[in-house]
Amino acid sequence: MSSLGCRPPHWWSGLRLPLMPPMRSLRSLAWLPLLLPLQAIAATPTAHPEQAIRAEYRCLGRFEATDLTALFFNQAPAEVVLLVAATATRLPQGLAASGSRYAAGDQEFWVKGDQASWRLGSAPPLRCGPLPKATR
Repeated sequence: MSSLGCRPPHWWSGLRLPLMPPMRSLRSLAWLPLLLPLQAIAATPTAHPEQAIRAEYRCLGRFEATDLTALFFNQAPAEVVLLVAATATRLPQGLAASGSRYAAGDQEFWVKGDQASWRLGSAPPLRCGPLPKATR
């Protein structure tokens, strides 16, 4: 038989050469399409939390005066957070023909210029104006 016969040499039988890359490396490439969107997210600038616009009011009722702090957030969804004593109430912005109206449940806070009105339940609304600077 010639040296160019059909049988491989004896050392060939122990040699195992992969014809394809191992499946482990192909599996690691399968995640690549899922990771590309993360790169876009990482490249976008991080959003900073919105700074509230703070206004302090003195609301006058028939017999009492109540001081409140209003924190206005104007990014959608716009809302106001009313701080009265140790209570915080979030009111989303509603439709208004004039000024800004915030309401939820039985509370309504209406602002126009530096004046406001605050209604709780069925009681008449309290008229609110800027808190005098001496009491801040």
